[in-house]
Amino acid sequence: MRILLLIMSMLATAPAANAAAGAGRLEFAVTRNGEPFGAHTVLVTEANGELNVRNAVALRAGVGPLTVFRFEHECTERWRAGALQAMACETLEDGRRTAVSASRTPSGIRVTGPAGATNFPADALPTTWWTTSVLNRNRLIDAETGEAMPITVTRRGAETLTVGGQPVQTTRYLVQGTIAMDIWYDNQGRWVRAAFTARNQRIEYRLVSPLSAAPR
Repeated sequence: MRILLLIMSMLATAPAANAAAGAGRLEFAVTRNGEPFGAHTVLVTEANGELNVRNAVALRAGVGPLTVFRFEHECTERWRAGALQAMACETLEDGRRTAVSASRTPSGIRVTGPAGATNFPADALPTTWWTTSVLNRNRLIDAETGEAMPITVTRRGAETLTVGGQPVQTTRYLVQGTIAMDIWYDNQGRWVRAAFTARNQRIEYRLVSPLSAAPR
């Protein structure tokens, strides 16, 4: 079930390549085959010229009161001038807990995960979708494993979505890595939706917090 979070926790013609310019908040309701599955929240705050980001994911599938699948992922990121400075992530999947950390070095970014340490270039970015910067990379830092995740991105085109009861002009991208995921950003670069299929399960993210509060 690890692949169910590669959009959460996870490109041709893309929006601006910079990280978010300011603070904001995103909250997504996550469904599995149309049924409630959990939530993903992104909180971006700004202090001393840096952006601090907290990603929190909580997913649960069950039969009545019985939990048959549980996934929790929390990741904090620190950014300066559009570049990742440090990251610390913890993942709990059905009782197994793993951790990933990243820090900037003189030669790039060193990431330590369950399989050991990996060195990434200085402009490397994690599998975090709150910023459109990730759309300009062909390899990301997997925030669950600390390993490199190759991706390819295709711009699928403009679409109008209903967000908060209002029509919103968006651009849809297909991100292909471990899974194939569709992700939508509005014309200001704000993340508004995502969807993918894994193991015959249709997973969808729908923004439920105010779009005006989203980081971009």
